[in-house]
Amino acid sequence: MSTPIGVNPVTAMSKADQAEELAIRTTAAAPALEGIIEDLQPAVSSYVTSGLFSFDTKMFDNISQLAQNSINLAENIKGADLEIAATDHDSAEEFQEGLGLLDITINF
Repeated sequence: MSTPIGVNPVTAMSKADQAEELAIRTTAAAPALEGIIEDLQPAVSSYVTSGLFSFDTKMFDNISQLAQNSINLAENIKGADLEIAATDHDSAEEFQEGLGLLDITINF
């Protein structure tokens, strides 16, 4: 059995929406993680506090990068989806023109 080739524009846009949702959820998690770190600082020794600060800084950098990558992914999916839809539309018009020249009946 062969695997179909092509893109379903509705499914592609759904995937783009999922990538945007990932960006939103990622950035929404940052304040909760910051609160956890703030709660830990008084409970740990000064040796651990510097590690928490380092973790906090790296965590926000990573969250920012993940959110940006998710937004870029969503934009790339949407752009590709629009190009594919435009190409399909153009090809369909050419196909219909070719059918007219053949003067045969094809059931769709």
